[in-house]
Amino acid sequence: MSTQETPTTPIKDLENITLTDLKDNSTFKASTLWQDSPALILVVRRPGCQLCREEAIKVASYRDLISDKLGVKMVAIVHENLDNEIEEFNKGYWNDLLYFDKEKSFFNCIGGGQIQYGGIMSFLKPSVWFNIRQNMKTGITGNFKGDGSVLGGIYIIRQGSGGIEYQYREKVWGDHAPFDQVLTAVKNVSTKKDDPAVETAFQETLDKVKKGEIVFDSVLKDNSGASCT
Repeated sequence: MSTQETPTTPIKDLENITLTDLKDNSTFKASTLWQDSPALILVVRRPGCQLCREEAIKVASYRDLISDKLGVKMVAIVHENLDNEIEEFNKGYWNDLLYFDKEKSFFNCIGGGQIQYGGIMSFLKPSVWFNIRQNMKTGITGNFKGDGSVLGGIYIIRQGSGGIEYQYREKVWGDHAPFDQVLTAVKNVSTKKDDPAVETAFQETLDKVKKGEIVFDSVLKDNSGASCT
């Protein structure tokens, strides 16, 4: 499933990407992320960006449904390792697995084989100013540290060799995947979706999201699986 003109990424293009666990600087192949469970991969443009933080905390606020009930692993990918920036992002806005993509390979793949950039000229686009105004209503703040020009997006990946269920490429700063589409894709890849209790929880949440009742947890729950704290 893909909602944009960029073709769906072949899973083989993602499998051998080398990622770094910043807890101990060990490296591993990306395929291990979805080897034993489906995965949601948030490809983060810039950890200090308030628009990126907004998307992260929105997804993280639904961890109980996405991870705990539907059993989908939640992972954030960043392309810069700046002092304190990743730790602050993970502690305050994501609080889950987070890894460093030194070669920007995920960013290249989600761009259709070429990194997509959104430079300073993005400020001239009305859609960016709309995203900023909407973000200001959330009270989420940010900073200007790091390179925010490399556009990101989101992947929903099936377990094992099942491939990509959904991907969304960020077109401009603050362009986030429609959240009802994200949740539907997460359910589609879940191995627990046939559980009646899970189905009820999912449908109740989806109905609220479609009505615009999106929740932003101001303080994320502690998660022992967090990778960069």
